[in-house]
Formats: sequence, structure tokens, C-alpha cells
Amino acid sequence: MNDTNPALTLFQPEEVRRKAHLLLDLAAEGGLAHVGVDLDRLDAAVATVLETTKENYPDFQIPPYGIWRGFEAGGIDRWQAMASARGFETAEEMLAAAADLALLGIAMTTLHPSGWQYEDRMTETTVGGAQASALAAFHMFASGSFSSEMTDPYRVDASALVSMDLIELAAGLQWDDRDDADHLKAMQRHLKRLGEALALRPDLFGKGEDTRPGLLAVQLAKDCNGAIDAGDVLDRILEALAPVWEGGATSGDIWLGDAFVHSALPGNDVHAIMPFHLAAQQMVYSLVEPFAWAGFEVAGLEKLTAPADLTHAALFVKSGVLTLKDSNGTLTPEAIRDRMIEIRALTIALTDKLAERLAGGLGMNLDQVPFTCILEGGTDRAGNRILEQAPENLRDLGKILNPGAVFWLPFGA
Repeated sequence: MNDTNPALTLFQPEEVRRKAHLLLDLAAEGGLAHVGVDLDRLDAAVATVLETTKENYPDFQIPPYGIWRGFEAGGIDRWQAMASARGFETAEEMLAAAADLALLGIAMTTLHPSGWQYEDRMTETTVGGAQASALAAFHMFASGSFSSEMTDPYRVDASALVSMDLIELAAGLQWDDRDDADHLKAMQRHLKRLGEALALRPDLFGKGEDTRPGLLAVQLAKDCNGAIDAGDVLDRILEALAPVWEGGATSGDIWLGDAFVHSALPGNDVHAIMPFHLAAQQMVYSLVEPFAWAGFEVAGLEKLTAPADLTHAALFVKSGVLTLKDSNGTLTPEAIRDRMIEIRALTIALTDKLAERLAGGLGMNLDQVPFTCILEGGTDRAGNRILEQAPENLRDLGKILNPGAVFWLPFGA
């Protein structure tokens, strides 16, 4: 990457973590305008996560965090069934297809119509939220909606993303082409931007005449000398795809992805920007299993941050660790943005502290309890359960986290 561009420092997880903990320190001193924190309540959150982990994985054999759990909704291994039917001849073919699916699935985890549920008619499974996005992406992928090759449906081609038909998209997502027209047009545009971004970087996503997101994983595997570095994967994804996620901060006329200016951060320009890179980091997490199936280990996952998402924010709000201050009137657009940033940033920093206490409570350290397993085994599942129960003080949290209805931010009320 080009280190002379100061905006690229935003692409580093350590910068995300540093600024998140800076805002947590300010919150602990009462220095944030919209969010307070009570670290004495953190043990309650740890207890909730530990209980959830033991309930779901009593043997502590926890799979990695990522979109593959969404593809397995209802306890069904859909990928295994599809891969067996496809009969990939080489590990490279399998890796390209699995990475295509993983990256596509994360890209399609966006703002969706209120109350949307997706029905997997083959397995009679009905789900909502992120699982609905995952299953919709999976079945559209399986039906060849994203392939330009009639003989090879299980792939994602940039040209197919750019030319996605609105009616096919509506049918695949099970959205109404009239009632959900705005969401459909936003998704169509989002996929078009993704396809265009892929086409602009044939060095990362191209091979011969093919341009596919999964070819990045193939290239990384070929260049691998030992384990694949998670930070390198993140760098390449953000370097190419950050402008796809428009609506946040910019550097000149370039969108910086999931990053926003906060008034309490010192300095100006990029120094006042709080980066999150939620979707990009979830893409990295979701490539762990495709790489493993192809025989490659991913190292450095502990350097990534926790998801700055609604699920994890709900865990800390419900536990009383994170509190929302009364607005005392109508908030300015800047204050609305600051509040969103504060909640998401503290969610990252608090998950770090929770992970440390959780490992300590198990008599281990974080090297022995992988961060990605803590996310999958406890924090994500605990947060989802809290959201399903929808207590009063959490009902509007999604709206607060996406006040401008930025389409690719998957938070809504």
C-alpha cells in the first residue's frame, strides 16, 4: 500500500482500536456528550457471554466467527451440500467459489426492509436480520444469479454484479418490487459499485478474462509463504473496496468506507476520523474457513477488532455497561453522528475488555481462547438473543446506529 497517503492509516486495525480506547477513556471520565460507561457492570456482560457460550458449545469446540454460521441457519450445512454437488476438481476452484460467496454475502448484509424475513423453501427455514441476508445471498449464488457463465453457476462475476436485473434481485431477496422499491434500487446500485470496484483492480481480482472477488483469495494463497496474514487480507480488501461503502468520511473525492468524523477526536483531517471498517473486517473473518478448506492457515486474526455492530452494542446496553445520555432536545446532525460513533467505538473497546476478563475467568489467556471464537461462541450469540427479546431501551438502537439510513450499514429500526 502507498504509505504516503495519510488516509491509509485508517485501514489499520491498530488505529481503529487506539481511537476506540481513547473514546472509552473519555467516556469513563464523563467526557463524551452522548454515551456513558460503567465498567463495574462489565462482569454482568461477561457472565451473560459465558453462559451463552456454555449453552451453545458445551464442549467449547467453537467454530470461527463469520458469515458461514448464517449460511448454516437451521443447523443445515448448505455449502457442503452445494460443494459436493459441484464436485470441484481442485482446491483452487473450491477456494475461488467459497471466497466469492463469503465476500458477496458480507457485501449484501445491508439495510433491509423493516420486518423482512427470508424463507428457505428447500429446508423450510425462515429467518430474519443478518441470517436473512446470508441465506438470500447463498440461494442467489446457488441459482447462478451472479455468474456470467451458464456452465458454472457457482461464482460471482463483476460483469454480473454491474448488470444485475432489478426483478431478479427482488425475487432472490424476496422483497416486493413496489413496496421495497427504494431498498431494491439501493441494493442494485450497491452491487453495481462493487462490480465496478472489482473491475478497476484486475491485479487483485482478475485472472485471464475473469474478474471475481474470490480470485483475491486464490492470489493470496499462491503468494503465501507459511500462514496468510489477516492484516494483509484486510489491507487489500480496503485498498480496493473502501470506496464501495459511501456515505462516511472522505479524503478529497475518495470515500474512506466505514469511517466517520467525530468532534471529540483531537486534530483535524484524518486524525478526527473514527474508522470502523465493519464489513471489510467481517470479510476477513469470513475467509478463514475457505482458506482452511484449501489447506491454508490465517494468522494475525487477534489484531482485528470486534464488530462495531448492533448485536454487540445491544449486549453492553442491556448489561448496563454502556448507557445513552438524555438528548435534552433535538440533536444537530453533528451530534447525531457523534452519538452513533461513540456507541460503535465503545462497543469495540468494551469487547476487548470483555474478552480479557472472559479468558481470565476460564483460567486462560487470549492466546488460548481465540478472539474469533469468543465472538462466535458468546458475544454475537448473546447480543442476538437480547435483540430477539427486544427490551424497550433497545428498540431504537438500530436507528441510532444508522441515523442517516446509510444503505450498507446493516442497522435499522
